[in-house]
Amino acid sequence: MFALLVRFRVLAGHEDAFDALVAETLAGITANEPGTLVYVSHAQADEPNLRVFYECYKDHDAFSAHEATPHTRRFLAHRTQYLASPPEVWTLTPIVGAIDGTPLRGDGAPR
Repeated sequence: MFALLVRFRVLAGHEDAFDALVAETLAGITANEPGTLVYVSHAQADEPNLRVFYECYKDHDAFSAHEATPHTRRFLAHRTQYLASPPEVWTLTPIVGAIDGTPLRGDGAPR
């Protein structure tokens, strides 16, 4: 499994437009990306302009395929107009956990 945590600081007053762009992107992800296991945008309660994405992919190839899709390329091209600063990105490696009740090994593969 390949996972990312991405933090976006959205310009005040542009939260709805950013969220709409994410929703459009998610429609493409759910329709066309079986290797994208989790793709969630979170809001932080005490910072209404902060968005945190948690993304999990079957493997790095699935992430690369995600990055190459038209809907993701559109998101990457248009997100900047809504951001107060560049996104912060963390690449994650699972240590312990489960997806849909299936335990994961340290490399993210099912046991």
